[in-house]
Amino acid sequence: MYEDCRIHQALTDLEDPELPADVCRCPQFCPIDNAMSVFEGKWNVKVLYVLFVFGRLRFGELQKHIDGISKTMLSSTLKMLEEKGLVTREQFNEIPPHVEYALTEGGEALQPVFVQIARWSSRYLKR
Repeated sequence: MYEDCRIHQALTDLEDPELPADVCRCPQFCPIDNAMSVFEGKWNVKVLYVLFVFGRLRFGELQKHIDGISKTMLSSTLKMLEEKGLVTREQFNEIPPHVEYALTEGGEALQPVFVQIARWSSRYLKR
């Protein structure tokens, strides 16, 4: 059954030693389904992209770069991305105390994804 899956075939063809052999177990588990939980929703990709572009940011700085996001939504988005292992939260116990957010290694690994999205957009989307 999973032999017909284009994702399974592409991952198998990669012969990447870092990919577990059972990374794709269609239809029970597909890595695309797992990733979609990060890419779906209005704010997740925007938060990741802003952290990718600007690097380590305080909460307020991050909010300024994302038009229309509320503090509550930014907070819950950051918490989810942190739980997924894509964002780190570092608290500084100084006067005044502050928190900074940054991408983890997994978040930084999205660079080729953002580059490919930019290439695709430039080629296929109308302005």
